[in-house]
Amino acid sequence: MKKRYTYSLLFGIPGLFVAGIIAIILFGGLAGILWLYVFGDDPWPPYVEQLTSVLFILVVLGIWIAFISLGYVVGRRLEDDPVMNRTHILISAGVTVTLLLLMFIQQWSVGILGTGSDSALCSDFCVQHGYSASGRPPENSGDAICSCYDDSGIETLRIPLDHLLPDALR
Repeated sequence: MKKRYTYSLLFGIPGLFVAGIIAIILFGGLAGILWLYVFGDDPWPPYVEQLTSVLFILVVLGIWIAFISLGYVVGRRLEDDPVMNRTHILISAGVTVTLLLLMFIQQWSVGILGTGSDSALCSDFCVQHGYSASGRPPENSGDAICSCYDDSGIETLRIPLDHLLPDALR
């Protein structure tokens, strides 16, 4: 395989993750600007969601194509050298693994992966048992209690958190 194609892959694989991160940051800022200065707390028009979704995908693809193109140019410049530089492969693999690991750690820290937070366990338990809402006392109170509320907002069940096992939710 020619080096131009190899380097397109070496830049493109981690470039996809970097493009996603850059786009998330840009569109988070865009959403903030739209909220603060354009639409506020009022309901946003439906076209905004569709437009930002399409623009997000186009920005990710554009940045990713830029990374792939950069890899192509670098690979074309290095084609005169017949030996493949293993350091470049290791750097690309290291950056890819590092980005994947950082995404995994972030998702784990917010409770999306692994066991959920106490509030999520309480909410899942109450919803599964037919209650309308759930609640927990403040974290600094030291009370490890889950409260389930009916349709009128009256507490109808109060159960210690240690009785809410993840297996009991299934």
